[in-house]
Formats: sequence, structure tokens, C-alpha cells
Amino acid sequence: MKTEIKIALKAIKNAIELAEKFLENPGILKNEFKDIKTLVDLKINESIIHDLSKSNIPIISEELNYENFELPKKCWIIDPLDGTFNFTRKFPVVGISIALFIDGNPVLGIVQDIFNKSTYLSELGRGANKNDFKINVSNISELKNAILATGFPSGTSYESKELFEFVSLVQKFKKIRAIGCASLMLSYVAEGIFDVYYEKDIYLWDVAAGLSLVKESGGEIFYQCTDGKFKYEVLASNKKIFKESKKLLIKTI
Repeated sequence: MKTEIKIALKAIKNAIELAEKFLENPGILKNEFKDIKTLVDLKINESIIHDLSKSNIPIISEELNYENFELPKKCWIIDPLDGTFNFTRKFPVVGISIALFIDGNPVLGIVQDIFNKSTYLSELGRGANKNDFKINVSNISELKNAILATGFPSGTSYESKELFEFVSLVQKFKKIRAIGCASLMLSYVAEGIFDVYYEKDIYLWDVAAGLSLVKESGGEIFYQCTDGKFKYEVLASNKKIFKESKKLLIKTI
């Protein structure tokens, strides 16, 4: 996949340069309930699609509209700006996410940390790295010592009953971290900073690249569609606590 990696890294480079131009004014287009859209999202999306189109591989993006959707056999899955709200508030946890999926499975993942200038890259069977240095998941073996990364995506339910049920489950972990950027939370699991990532009704483009990173850094991943389209329930962790985490957090649809 040398060609695909080269094209994707070029797309990332151009996207970073574009993002930097919008730091002072991201251009807020919509700010309703839990969702926010900005001009910078759209411009980065256009840039990435332009660069990836050279591969002649179909592209799935947060900023495109779909009808009668079916995931192509081979496709790019991109989130031009994961952590848009963070970006608008200059909270330095924002990622650009590009993944390549084949037969519904991640085979290539790149997450670019915009503010910290870190590039996470993984390729099927070749491991994962951060800025060309190999990374691995943690060795934590008990949930009571584990950090869980999670959040409440814009598409999730905020009913009190469901929130209280969720809180009762996550109390099993040592600490909880919610930083508003799924791609980087998964990157931190891949790097061994966090131990578990879980979110329900998260969009596929938010997690696609991060799933590849965790898998290739020695972890385990689980993801299942919850709406027949783009929303997913996702779990990723090191292998030592994956089964226990899955038993606790995942409910069969």
C-alpha cells in the first residue's frame, strides 16, 4: 500500500496547512444542540477529497450526503476535522483522520494531531507508529487500574435513564477521560496512554483510522453498526482487558 500511504500523507500535509489558516476564524456555519459545522470542515474536506481522488478509490466522508448507502468493497473513510468544537475553542485536541477499508475492515489508518504535530500511522500486518517510532498498547490487566476514554457523540441519546446506566458501568474503571476527539482517543489507546476506548452511536469516520491503529499496535477492536448506516458501537483496548471490557459494555443488538 505504498502508493495509498503516499497519497494519504500528502492529503494530510495539505489539510494541516489549510487548518492553520482558520485558527483565528473557523467560520461557524451551524451551531445547534450538540452539533457544530464550520467552514474549515468543508474546506479541509474538499482538499482531502481532491488529493485522495488520485487513487481512484471511492471516498466516504462526514461532509458528504448519502442515499441508499452501502459501504464499498474498498474505500477511503475520512473525517476532515475530528474535534470541530475543540478547534473553535482552541482546545488543542483535534485530529484529521484518514482510513482505508477493505471488505468492511481497516487496513490503513492515519490520524494527524493538528496542534501537537504528531502523525499516527498503521498498516495491516506492519504495526503502528507515531512520528516513525513504533507504538504499542498498554499492559494494564485489570479494569480497576484502567483509563477509559469515552464521550457523548452528537448522535447519541441524552435520556437520563441511559446516561445513569452508562455512568454505573464506567465506574468500574480507574479513571475516565472524555476529550471530544475519538480519533485521538483511539490513538492514545494505541500508544498505551489510555487503556480502553468505548463509545456508542459514534460515526464511522470518527473511528475508522483509530481502529486500525489499535489493532496494529497489538490491541483488540470491536465495532458494530447501530443504525444500518454510519453510527457504530465501538470498543478498543489492549488484549488483557478486552474480554472483560466487552462483557461489561457491549450489549447485543
